Amino acid sequence: MNSPVVLQKRLLDELKQMRDELELTQQAVAEALDWSVSKLIRVEKGENKVSVTDVQALLFHYGVTDKERVDELVGMARAIKRSRSAWMDKYKGFFSEQFARFLELETSAIRFRQCQLNVVPGLLQISDYARVLVAASAPNEDSIARGVEIRLHRQSVLEPGGPEIFIILDEAVLHRVIGSEDVLRRQLVRIKEIAALPHVTIQVLPFAKGIHPAMKNSFSILDFSENEDDFALLIEQPYKDNLLTAGPELKEYLNYFYQLEKFALPASETPNVIDRRLEELGGV
Repeated sequence: MNSPVVLQKRLLDELKQMRDELELTQQAVAEALDWSVSKLIRVEKGENKVSVTDVQALLFHYGVTDKERVDELVGMARAIKRSRSAWMDKYKGFFSEQFARFLELETSAIRFRQCQLNVVPGLLQISDYARVLVAASAPNEDSIARGVEIRLHRQSVLEPGGPEIFIILDEAVLHRVIGSEDVLRRQLVRIKEIAALPHVTIQVLPFAKGIHPAMKNSFSILDFSENEDDFALLIEQPYKDNLLTAGPELKEYLNYFYQLEKFALPASETPNVIDRRLEELGGV
C-alpha cells in the first residue's frame, strides 16, 4: 500500500499538469475558486494537506468530467486522508514530521542520494550506534527500542532489488566516536560491507579537500522516476528538517551532489580509507 505522502505527490503532480496543459496561471485559478494564491501554491507544493473538497473544486474548474477519472482522483484524496493518521502515528515522537514524510517517500524511490557531514546515515547504522543516537533524545527505554527498530527497518532497501544508493560521507563521520571506540570499529566494518553491495556507492569526502559545496547542511535526494522533476529533497537543519518536493532548490542540491562526487575520493578508495581509520582505532 502506498503511503499518503506518495499518493499526495502523485495526485498533486496530476493536478498541476492539468493546470499547465490549460495554460492557467496560479493567480487565475485562485481567483476563480475564491482562494488566495498562497493557498494554491502551498497545495501544489504539498505544504498544505489537500482535501477532497479542494480536489473536486480543481477538477471542476479544469473541466474534468469523466466520472471514472474524477472518482480515481477524488478516491486518492480520500485514501490520503484515511491513511495519513496511521502513517504519522508510526513515526510520532521519533522523528520530525518533515523527516517522517521523507521516510514515507523513500519507500517509492528508485534512487537515493545522501551527503552526511556529522554521523553515519541511518541506512548504514548498526544497532549499537543507532541506539546511542536515539537515546540522546528518547524519553525512555521503550522509545529507544522503537527508534532503533525504525532505523533498522529502513535498511530493507539494501536488499537485492532495492534502489540505487549513492552516499557521500565527510571524513569527520569516520572519526566521531559515537558510544565507544568499539562501537565505532564495528560500525566502520559494517560500512565496508555495505559499500561492497552492487547497488550501493559510498564515497568519502577527505579533510584535505577543504571547502566544499555542502559544508552547511547534510541533505538527501530521492528520485522517483527518470523524469528530472520527479524527486524530493530533505535538508537537515539544527531545529527543523526541510522537505521539498518542488522548487529550484531541488536541482540546486542535485548539482551540489554531482560536484561532491568529484570532490570526494573514488568509491574504490573507501575500503582503504576505512582500513586506515580502523588501524588508528587498534584494528578490527
